[in-house]
Amino acid sequence: MSEEIKSGKTVIDEFFSEIYNVNEVDDKTVDALVSLYSEGKLTDKNIQNALDDLMRLELNPKKIENE
Repeated sequence: MSEEIKSGKTVIDEFFSEIYNVNEVDDKTVDALVSLYSEGKLTDKNIQNALDDLMRLELNPKKIENE
């Protein structure tokens, strides 16, 4: 066996560096998850809050100016 065993952190780091290459994923969702991970804030509660915020933005589209 010449391959090194990767640590959990290395595996997770690789996952988050490659997640943008996954087909058919929502970029805004990925951005939110990557941001939480890079800030060291990837918790159940923070993920739920971020997803709730994204859903709220999708359900309440921006108002068109001059209407």
